[in-house]
This record gives sequence, structure tokens and C-alpha cells, in this order.
Amino acid sequence: QEGVPNSLLEAMASGMPALATRHGGIPEAVEEGVGGHLVAEGDHLALGQAMLGLAGDPARYEAMSAAASAGVRARFNLDEQARVLGAIYEEAIATRAKIATP
Repeated sequence: QEGVPNSLLEAMASGMPALATRHGGIPEAVEEGVGGHLVAEGDHLALGQAMLGLAGDPARYEAMSAAASAGVRARFNLDEQARVLGAIYEEAIATRAKIATP
């Protein structure tokens, strides 16, 4: 039940378009039709169709490859992740302050 699998992020960062299921945090990393394709869990036919479609279209593969790599660099770099985590902490502190104030 991993959130966003590191192996997926590493593959995308290296330029591999993602072909995965809509499970856990995967949709957070993969923009459908841009950096890869997402299918329903257990839908092996849709996954196979996505693979064949991408394998048969080198231009689309190249575009998705570049988008996958760029997307990971933009959304999962250290600075961005620190900003997101900081925002979560700030929201929790603000919520706690509202609750504690009579």
C-alpha cells in the first residue's frame, strides 16, 4: 500500500513513460495521457492495450518520456516536497490554534 512508489518515480525520472494502475498515490505522479497511462486495478487488457499503443507510436513514446521526466523533476524534487510538507505543518498548527482558542 505504498503511497507513490519510488521505483515508479525513478523510472519516470530516467525517461520511462509510466504504465500503471490508479492505485494509492500513483495518480499523483502520473498525469494520464501526458507522462503515461493509468488503468483500473486488475484490468490487464487495458494495461496491455496501453503498452501496445505506446510501443506502436514512437513519437508519443518520446513525448511521454520527456513529460514523465519533467513532471517528476517539477513535483518531486526536494525543494517542492519541503514546501508541501511545510504547508501541511502550517495548516495543522493553524487548526490546532483555532481549536485551543476559547
